[in-house]
Amino acid sequence: MAIVEGDFPRGAKAKDEKREHHGHEKKRKIENLFKGAPSKKVNKRRLNLKKKQSRIKKERQELQSLTTKEKKVIEKEKTMLESIEPLTFKMLAEGMQLLSRVQEVREMDVLLSLPGRIQAVVPITNISTPYTNLLNMLAQGEDVEAKGLKEILVEGELFPCSIKEVTNDGSFKVTASLNPADVNSEIPSTALCKGMKITAAVQSVEDHGYVMDLGISNARSFLPKVPDQDYAVGQIISTCVTGCQIDGHVATLTLSTVDSIKFKQNVELNLSTLIPATKLNVTVNKVLPQGLVVTLGNLVGYVHKDHLVNTNDNVSSYEKSSNYTAVILYTLPLINAVYLSLKSSLVKPIKEKNEKEIIAPGQFFDAMIIESTAVGLFIQLNKTAKGFVPLRHLSDNQDIFEDTRALFPIKSRKRCRVLNHASVDDIYICTMKKSLLTQKALRYEDFTVGEVLEAKIDSVSPAGVSVDLGINLKGFIPKLHWADDPRLKKPELRFRVGNAITCRVLKVMIDRKNIHLTCKKSLLDETVVAYTHPSQLNKNLGLKGTVVMIENNGVLVSFFGDLTGYMPRNRLLKKGISDISRYFYVGQVIDCVVEDIHENGKVTLTLAKSDSEEAVKRTAQPVSNLGTIVTCKVERIFDANEGGSSGLEVSIPSLKSTGFIPVGHLSDFAKFAPHLLHCYRPGQIIDEAVIWVSSKLQTVLTLKPIIVNFIKENRFPESIDEIGMVSVFPCVAARKSPFGIFASLLCPPNKFEVLFPCSQIPPELHSLSEKDVQHLTMEGQVIKVDKEEKKISLSALNTSVLQSDARVLEAFLRERERIRAHLMQSSDDGLKNLANMKVGDVVMGKLLTDFNPSADLEFELPNGLKAIVPAYHHAKKASKANDLIVGSVLYCDLILRVVYVTTKDDVIKRITGISKLEPRGNKQKGKILLNTDYFSLVSLVDGKNKDIAFTSNIRSINETTAPLPAPFKVGVDVDVAIDSDTELGKIATYHKTPQSWEAVNRSRNKRASSSDNGPKKKKAKKENVAKTNGKESKENIDPPTEVKTKKTKNKQKQLSELNGTKETEKSSLLETDKSAAKKKTKGKKNLTEQKETTSETCTNGELKDAPSSANKTEAKKKTAEKKKKAQDVPAKKGTPIPKGKRSTSENKDETKTCPEDQKDLSPSKKRRTEAIAESTTKQPRKFDPLALPRLSIASAFKWDDDMTTLPLSTTSQVADSSDSEDEDAEKEKAVVKDRRERAREKLEEAKKEEAKLSQIEEELNNPERAPVTTDDFDRMVLSSPNSSILWVQYMAFHLENAEIEKARTVAQRALKIMSFREEQEKFNVWIAWLNLEHMYGTTEGYESTFQEAIRYNEPFKVYRQMALNFEQSGKFDEAEALYTTMLKKYKQDKSVWMNACLFYVRNSKLDTARGVFQRALTILNKKEHIDLISRFGQLEMKFGQLGRGKTLFDTLLMSYPKRTDLWLVYIDTLTKVGDVESARQVLERCITLQLPAKKMKTIFQKFLEFETHHGDEDRQGYVRKKALDYVESKTDVADD
Repeated sequence: MAIVEGDFPRGAKAKDEKREHHGHEKKRKIENLFKGAPSKKVNKRRLNLKKKQSRIKKERQELQSLTTKEKKVIEKEKTMLESIEPLTFKMLAEGMQLLSRVQEVREMDVLLSLPGRIQAVVPITNISTPYTNLLNMLAQGEDVEAKGLKEILVEGELFPCSIKEVTNDGSFKVTASLNPADVNSEIPSTALCKGMKITAAVQSVEDHGYVMDLGISNARSFLPKVPDQDYAVGQIISTCVTGCQIDGHVATLTLSTVDSIKFKQNVELNLSTLIPATKLNVTVNKVLPQGLVVTLGNLVGYVHKDHLVNTNDNVSSYEKSSNYTAVILYTLPLINAVYLSLKSSLVKPIKEKNEKEIIAPGQFFDAMIIESTAVGLFIQLNKTAKGFVPLRHLSDNQDIFEDTRALFPIKSRKRCRVLNHASVDDIYICTMKKSLLTQKALRYEDFTVGEVLEAKIDSVSPAGVSVDLGINLKGFIPKLHWADDPRLKKPELRFRVGNAITCRVLKVMIDRKNIHLTCKKSLLDETVVAYTHPSQLNKNLGLKGTVVMIENNGVLVSFFGDLTGYMPRNRLLKKGISDISRYFYVGQVIDCVVEDIHENGKVTLTLAKSDSEEAVKRTAQPVSNLGTIVTCKVERIFDANEGGSSGLEVSIPSLKSTGFIPVGHLSDFAKFAPHLLHCYRPGQIIDEAVIWVSSKLQTVLTLKPIIVNFIKENRFPESIDEIGMVSVFPCVAARKSPFGIFASLLCPPNKFEVLFPCSQIPPELHSLSEKDVQHLTMEGQVIKVDKEEKKISLSALNTSVLQSDARVLEAFLRERERIRAHLMQSSDDGLKNLANMKVGDVVMGKLLTDFNPSADLEFELPNGLKAIVPAYHHAKKASKANDLIVGSVLYCDLILRVVYVTTKDDVIKRITGISKLEPRGNKQKGKILLNTDYFSLVSLVDGKNKDIAFTSNIRSINETTAPLPAPFKVGVDVDVAIDSDTELGKIATYHKTPQSWEAVNRSRNKRASSSDNGPKKKKAKKENVAKTNGKESKENIDPPTEVKTKKTKNKQKQLSELNGTKETEKSSLLETDKSAAKKKTKGKKNLTEQKETTSETCTNGELKDAPSSANKTEAKKKTAEKKKKAQDVPAKKGTPIPKGKRSTSENKDETKTCPEDQKDLSPSKKRRTEAIAESTTKQPRKFDPLALPRLSIASAFKWDDDMTTLPLSTTSQVADSSDSEDEDAEKEKAVVKDRRERAREKLEEAKKEEAKLSQIEEELNNPERAPVTTDDFDRMVLSSPNSSILWVQYMAFHLENAEIEKARTVAQRALKIMSFREEQEKFNVWIAWLNLEHMYGTTEGYESTFQEAIRYNEPFKVYRQMALNFEQSGKFDEAEALYTTMLKKYKQDKSVWMNACLFYVRNSKLDTARGVFQRALTILNKKEHIDLISRFGQLEMKFGQLGRGKTLFDTLLMSYPKRTDLWLVYIDTLTKVGDVESARQVLERCITLQLPAKKMKTIFQKFLEFETHHGDEDRQGYVRKKALDYVESKTDVADD
């Protein structure tokens, strides 16, 4: 148990070297004597047999002459150990029992002192079984009374303990148990006897005593009550058996706490009955330099020199055959030895020690060295006290350990400092390190409240700052004590890791091993007295404290230590403070005065004068309930399905009124709000709700966390004057308009309506419907404030200043957790299973669709749940409908009630067996496993550690309703930085902003900037148009009145034809507007051409070309047809409008002349006409459809004249002129059409060019695109400078082009650029460089690079990796040279020998491998031989001779027959090499072993599994029969 098996090798007897040597000498003498003479033949066998028989006869005669007692003494002397060694950490094993002393009792565990200066920790669950049951009942909410550890355990008590776990992960840690069920587990009930000392736990308290729990089956015990003794349930007590009655297999014991009863020492003692702490009478049998050998009954005991009666006793002062009273420390059953102690402090423990004799930790001594050992120095502190300095505490310099005796000679004096006291050995552990000698405090008890000290910042978290106060000492600065005003937006700028900071001790928590500190400048002043208890206070005493809680009834203030005071509301009203929440904020430092000190220790405070005057000023404004945090009670739940609005009807006790919480105000996430509605129940109390609307008709409250937190932190402005530019506030959307979204901004006691312009919100948000926008949570940055008109504009685009994506994701996960907790209480089993599923859980279901490698697979889980296997997570195996699918859970969508599952093996390995991964710098390598709307699931792997993190896909609260697509695809490797580690999981952020997000930012910023410049451009355009119109009006000369009149008449006719349809006019105007904007010069030319055409057509009111009579007739017909169409058919494209319905107001005079006709127009047509007229007048450079060739008449036109009075020639002229105008219009249309086609072609060319550029850009941004040029590689290494894969690919690219020097330069550049934290990545580049130099460089270059690689990396890793590379590339000589070097430099490393053996075996050099194996056995420690022999035996069976491998295993198992792992490895290896029969024979040997039942169960299961694969049903039945026989044999033995 406690002795390593390697120290007692089994097997053949060692040869007697002396006898063998003597035999050789005798033989040599005989040969010399009778050389040359004839010698007779002697039968050596007979001669030896005669000698042996004579020797045995003589021994029998001697034994017959001795007495029985003398015979036993001789047998004892044979079994005695030659030296007495103290207990060491390596000797500890699980289940070992030792004497322990309670050194320190803490809240959740107990610290024990063990022999050998070892310490152990006992968790609260290992005290006793009744105490553990009591704790479980408390955890389940039952009303039971349980005392703390400090009430049931006393420091200095002696108890036997059992070792539960021993770990050596750099620092030795021992976990023990005081539970009688563990300590007394090996004692059978039949071995109990009167006078025996045993540990018991109180199981229940009865009227006359206590029912005790011994932890022994079939044993009952009772402890009678004694006056002045009161024990609690679960308390452990050292008792003595005063009465023992055994009835069959049941033992009934009567116990007592009196320690004077002595244990009855029988002649035959059994180690199982000798429990540590048992007192025995011993007799000194032998005195050794290391201690005493004593006898106790039939057993041999050992007392180390550290456990003599007194600390300073010498072993030589003890005489043989002297008698002493000893106490058992521990037993070693393997060698049948008992280790005892004669110390008076253990044999007769004193509960109250003399304080003068106790040496407190931290004291300094000039101690004298009295002994030097391999583990440290023993020193004499004073006349009575002895100390020990461990090797690691001799000096800060680790190099002195090799020659301690020369540097620390015996009887020399050295300065040391006491660290702690090993109470079992009664020796003080000391240190000689300068760092600890100069350190002010060694324990948390050494700090005093109010002490000002310097600390070093260790880490920064949202809860506070962790600081380093010295070796093994940590402190914490809570968030409230960061500064006088702790509401810091960026605390990481103030508190940088590694910087020194001045702070003051606020509270010392010894039980928790922590200290709370403060950095508030007002409290760092040493004139501020650190009062820690109400007894130190007086009335009217001035104090300076910190506000920790604000309530409606008052304010709670904390001071140093655990001292707190309360400032009632009525005291504040007297000072003029009516609104507490407006004046105070959490973390505020205030001056207050002690008003009263109550008997129960409560302190009543009032504000000092300075603070009360300031309060009156701040609270002079009118008070409103708006923005107040209140407590409310749910009265009724409204669902939209039942009609009306969804939400909660609540009662507000503080306002004595009712209110309503809309469903949109339950969460910041609109997706969760309807589901959170069902999480509430009538009668449920809501602690924090904010009054959002306060009116006589209704009170509306909000539960949005972002609003509540802003109110609690007092971050909302109190007036519009406090709203500054670039400030960030949360709002709630109220309504949507064409030019933006209006939202409500809380400004207690008011509320303002703010605007998010269209250009300052994401387009996805603006595309939402009015219903979706209402009650939406938004966050914006102030971009415009008009204090006079009280208009405020905000922007929702700048995500860098809004709430971070990590905080938004954390809020999302918290809301999801609320829904999950609600579903866990559901009566639906399917929903319960859905809520209980976690990442990595194994699920199985029935496939609903056939396998499609490019599509998601749907399958049905038990209880009707739906599961999906995304396309990336398909296993290679193709499946069909109704097949069973087995996979691991990735994520459960509680809203859609869908489970996302993976069946991919590599992903399953990543998400199962998750261990906590501590953050390693700012960067972590991860792989995207799943993308959802709000987050991506990322797998993090760092060596053997692996973890899961969430990365947000929403950058601010404004993107929760319409999230952006995930920035990376599933399966892509990404670099992330862990932001926080919450109870909901790790939250990470992308190490670099994704390119897709940057593209979105650019497009939004461009859109915002273009919209801001829009009004300026329009204004400038209007001014240009006005200037152009002025110039044209000056250039045009007014024509005669008659000509104007004729033109007016022609314009009216032309307008009546052109204004038939509004679509035709608008399209023509728009098209001409575009052409004019692009080609202003051509527009001017067209206008001049139109003027020339008009002047040529009409000169002095007459036509140049008069129409003929035939043309007149045709013109009359056309005019009649047009009039008929205009009357019968509705207006279409090109259809003229009847007379009197004028569609434009180009000339104001003309509009005035026809008021009657204008009245005939409908209002809608009037608006259309005015709009067209305005567009015509405002755009003089556009194509004017009225500027067509027209007739000119000699006299002015009168509307009152009859049309019949006009001459016929005039009518015919008008008809002819209309025909010519139609032809000119068609020509003009053709010109315009040609321009449009050219413009369209240019636009298409521009689009094609832009598409090409975008395609090139996409190819460049595509992470899966393979680089083909040096620019591509430069871009990739610039984006991921710490990726060794990219750098090695870059080197390979140059090598393909035979550019060796460039490849070498790339390697050097990579090692300079890569972060020093990325050791593995840099190591990969080093190996690639070494391979380059070896393959393409010179020998000198390779050697220099190799030496440089060894200097910057771990040499062992470099040797091993290069050896593997050489072996894989077929360069066996180079690999062998490296293995030879490694065997010389790292000969104590077992893995080096195994790798060397494997190398030689793989390369068919079995003899060399066997030689290396034999060398390894002579060099390595014996503890390493087992694994070495096992592995080499496997190599022999696989690659060498099967017989040699079997021999190695057989020899190993003869020495270690109880190692079931070796048996199983032996069987598996034989099975793999195909020797099934030998494996069966080994299994037959295994089942005959006498091993514990647990191990035998494993062997029988292995045997049955073996026969299932390689045997038949008969063989399986044979194994089952053997197992049944084994169980029956064990049962029979137990019954006997």
